[in-house]
Parts: sequence; structure tokens; C-alpha cells
Amino acid sequence: MVRLQDDFYEAINGAWIDQATIPADKPATGGFYDLIEDIEQLERQELADFESGKKPIPAPLKNFVAFHKLTSNWDQRQQGIQQIVTQYLAPLQAITSWSAWQKNAGQLIKNAYSTELAFGISPDSKNTAINELWLTAPDIILPDTTSYDDPESSQQLLAVWSKMVKEILVKVGFAQATADQMVEQALAFDRLIADRSSSNEEMSDYWKNYHPTALADLQKRLPEYDLSTTLTEILDSSVEKIIISDAKFWDKAPEVYQAENFEAIKAWTMIQAVLEIAPFLSNDLRVLAGQYQRTLSGTAEASEPAKAAFRQAHAFFASVVGLWYGENFFGPQAKADVTKMVKSIIKVYEQRFEHNDWLTPATLEKAKVKLNALTIKVGYPDFIPDYLVNRTVDLEQSLVDNIIRFSKEAVAYHLSKWHQKPNAEVWGMSADTVNAYYSPDFNQIVFPAAILQAPFYQLNQSASANFGGIGTVIAHEITHAFDTNGARFDEHGNLHEWWQPSDFENFEARTKLIEEQFDGLESAGAKVNGHLTVSENVADLGGISAALTAAQADPAFNVHDFFENQAQIWRQKASDDYLKLLASIDVHAPAKLRVNVPVTNFDLFFDTYQVQKGDGMWREPADRVQIW
Repeated sequence: MVRLQDDFYEAINGAWIDQATIPADKPATGGFYDLIEDIEQLERQELADFESGKKPIPAPLKNFVAFHKLTSNWDQRQQGIQQIVTQYLAPLQAITSWSAWQKNAGQLIKNAYSTELAFGISPDSKNTAINELWLTAPDIILPDTTSYDDPESSQQLLAVWSKMVKEILVKVGFAQATADQMVEQALAFDRLIADRSSSNEEMSDYWKNYHPTALADLQKRLPEYDLSTTLTEILDSSVEKIIISDAKFWDKAPEVYQAENFEAIKAWTMIQAVLEIAPFLSNDLRVLAGQYQRTLSGTAEASEPAKAAFRQAHAFFASVVGLWYGENFFGPQAKADVTKMVKSIIKVYEQRFEHNDWLTPATLEKAKVKLNALTIKVGYPDFIPDYLVNRTVDLEQSLVDNIIRFSKEAVAYHLSKWHQKPNAEVWGMSADTVNAYYSPDFNQIVFPAAILQAPFYQLNQSASANFGGIGTVIAHEITHAFDTNGARFDEHGNLHEWWQPSDFENFEARTKLIEEQFDGLESAGAKVNGHLTVSENVADLGGISAALTAAQADPAFNVHDFFENQAQIWRQKASDDYLKLLASIDVHAPAKLRVNVPVTNFDLFFDTYQVQKGDGMWREPADRVQIW
């Protein structure tokens, strides 16, 4: 039996881990995953009742229910596959030269093809009152640029991807020789991108990823790529300024965007299009198109057709379904109670800023301003973009035709935001998503209804347990406003140095200690990257610290309830492949370490569980770190 003093996570969760079974169609199970499954089952049952006539269809969900008729009609989805794909790829197939590709690039983007130009419309980090155009590097096949450094592993994964893509191409009508050639060309273009792109670790310092550039200057550096014409076409206006996020890639972009790479770029783009459409064709193609991701994550099987049909329908109506879920399954009592918890934790931060002994008054005053400007959103949004509210399904059209239309509408909406004032009322996730987030652009914290339930929160459990659960999540998100990334943005979401220089040096020294606590720790044989995960680890530490203080204000405070529920919300059983994948791409530390490492910075933890020197959970008092 594992002792609490040696492995707190294992002692609290070991019995559950021993009996837990990872679903065949998932890479992991646990607190988050089980809650996601419960919500999906609830929504699927409601959908079945709507479709059977047992319950009337709510007006906002009529198009969602109609769309599910298309996603669940597997017999119809098997019909005319080659013709559907041929028509979808025709605009790409028709382009036979680099000059023609350039001429058509803007229209391809408007028609929702994923091209070699990776762009987005988001707030300007130094003027968040306006949306600007951002450019980054196209996506690569492997999880990270560093994945290509391991020849054996990378070759195995690329072989799985290649085999999958070739089989799909042949099934949708390509000759085997053509499929082989296209995959070879796409792999060549992928390597061009990967060799020039930044790693996940490099991109995790997102305050470093702001490089405003005059389009005219960038165009001069790209003699063979008509960037100016393409951007002018998609935005219906001349463009002067763009913001580059991956400067490393765009410094070397001239080596990528040139005529000699045309065939590789075309093949890569066509394969992207096929991979995007394949899951919405026959069930066999859906299963085949997921093979690479299942290999990466160690998932044993594809989801069953009925689940897949629901998930595909939900994906295109997530905001609408989420709003319905929040309005019907999230009570006002829970919203009031959680909002009260948020305010109590903010009060903890206010008090800590008042009594802070390692920052100067000038910096603390700025921190208070940012804290007081923090916006809180709980439950479900008040606003959903019109293009989602008004999304309609045409049952006379095929599933793919509807999806293509939806995709074009989404691209048009996204492009329409350029040079407009950002809308802070638009949520970054649906209300039925089991998650939460902090937005540095809007200086706001968002807690969807889905996460505000067991195991994170229950009205009928102790306040201490709730603070150990959802309280630490709330405080985690608040702490993001003052983590290694968030601390560089002001109360308006603008990127600038509001700290006194000496204070920031002190802050970075403390965060470096947290980085060192995690760096090199093992997870399923992979090494944790302390720098990649430092921002989240700082937020975890601050989350526990602030929530613990808020919980202690309750006369009925129970320290065991607090620490043990905090451990339970992160319980997880996962495949080794999935844990290895997360170690390379996830800015969060592995679940077990999110429990075991932060708590060793709290004297109360050692006193409560009588952890002594020599125990597995021991950390010398001098090495215990507190930041916020």
C-alpha cells in the first residue's frame, strides 16, 4: 500500500486507478474525461428524446437535430464518395503552375481550403482595441519540431501517417502510383516547414511571439510568393500591417514559398483537403482517417458510429448546444455560489498585494489595477455570433455540402473581424466544455457550466472540498493573469512592461525555481520540459495557495478535504503513448505531477500528513517556493 507521505497522488487515487478501465475509444480516463463522458451521454439521451418525439425540439436546437440526421445516416454517407471528393478537389486539381496557384490562393482560402498560408484574425497584443492579421507557420505532421530529432520514432510515426493517407487516397479514387507520389511530395513539404518552425517550447512564451511587420517589407523578402495580392483579396482591402507569431519560420519563409516547391505544396494542400473531408464520408473512411491520431495517443479503437455521428454534429453546433445545456442544466444557486467563490479568491489576491514583501509599491499598485479590472464569466455566454445562431441545415443537400457551406461561413466571419473592435462577449469555448480559461487579450476568466459540477464542485459537499476542487481551478485561472506570460499584459490586455525592472527580475527568479522543480521529471518514460510547462505550473501553485487561504476563512475548514479533493480532480489513467505525447506538446504538467509537486511547497501539507525527511514527498523548507 502506498503511503500518503511517499506518493500523495497514488495514495489518494491508487484504488481508483487499479479498478479504472480506459475506454477503447479514448486514450485516458479520469476526472475530466469521465465528466466529459457523462455530459455527452446526457446530451445524446436528450437528442434521442427529441428525435423520437418524446420531447419537443427546443427552437435553438432544430438545426442541430436536423444535422444529426445527416451525420447519423451512414448508408447515405457511403454513396457517391469518389464523385464528392473529385468535385471537392477540382479547384485544386485545376491549378497546374505556381503562377496560377498564386492567382487562385485568395479564393482557395475563402472557400475554406487549408492552404500553406497559416493566418488568423486576433487582437493586436499592443492595441487590443482592434483586430489585426496574424501569420504563423503551417501545421506539421509530427507533434513537435523536436519530434523529428528522433530518427527511429519519427520514421515510425511518419510511416503510419503515410500508410493511412495512401489508403485513403486510393479509396477515394486515386491510382496507387499517384497516391504514393502525393504522399512523398507532402512529406517533403512537411519537412521544409518543420526544419524552419519554432518548437512548442519556443512558442510557449507567447509574449515573445509578437512581431508587427509592414506587409511591404515582408513581401520584399518573398520574391516568389504573391502575399500582398492574396491578403488583399481575402480581406477585400489593401493591407499595410501584419503580425508574425513564428518569426523563426517567416525569416526562412523564402526557402519554402518558391516555384520549385509548387508540386509539393499542391500535394500537401490536396492531402489536407482529403483528410478534412474523409471523416464525413463512409464509416470505413472515418475510422481510417483517425488511425494516425490513435497511434499517437495510444487509443485502441475508433469510436462507435453512433458516438461519432453525435460528436460530428455537435462540433458544428457546439456554441448553440452549449448555451442550451447551460440554460437547462446549470442552476442559479450553483452560479451564485461559484461566483461567490471567485470573489472570495480575488479578495485573497487583494490582501496579498496589500501585504506583499517582495514587490515595490509601484508594481503592486499596477497589479491591483489589473486585478480589479478582471472580468468574471460563469456558466454560459450572453452572446453567440450570428453566423452560428443562424446556421441552417439543408436536408436536400449532402452532409459534405452542408459542411462546406458551414466552413465557408466560418471563414467569412473570421475574416470580417479584421480591423474591427474585438468582441469580449464571445466565449472561447462552449458552455458544455469541461474546462476553464483566462484570456490575456480581454483580462477575463471564464468558467463554463460543464466544469462546475462533481468532482470539481458539488453543492452538497464541504466548502473545503469545493475549494480544493473548483476553487483551485478558479484561482489557477486568476493566477494566469500574473504568470510568466500573463504578467506581461496589462489590465486592458495590452503587452507592455508595467513592472519595475527589479521586481520582474525577482519574479523571474522565483518562477525559475518552479521550472526547476518540474524539469526532467519522468512521465511514462518521457521527460517533462520545465520551461514548456512553467506558466501552467506557476498557475497551479498560485491556484492551490489562494484557494487554500480562501478555504481557511471558513470556520468549518477541513484541511484533509481540501488537499484530497485537489488530488482527486486530477486523477487519471492513461496509455503510455498518450502521456509521452502530452510531454512533448502540452503546456500542462502530467496529472500526477500537478498534484505531487505543488503541494510540497506548503508547510501545512507537511504538518497535516506528517511528512518527514526521507519520505517520498519531502522537500526541504529552504527549497519550498511561493510566488503569489
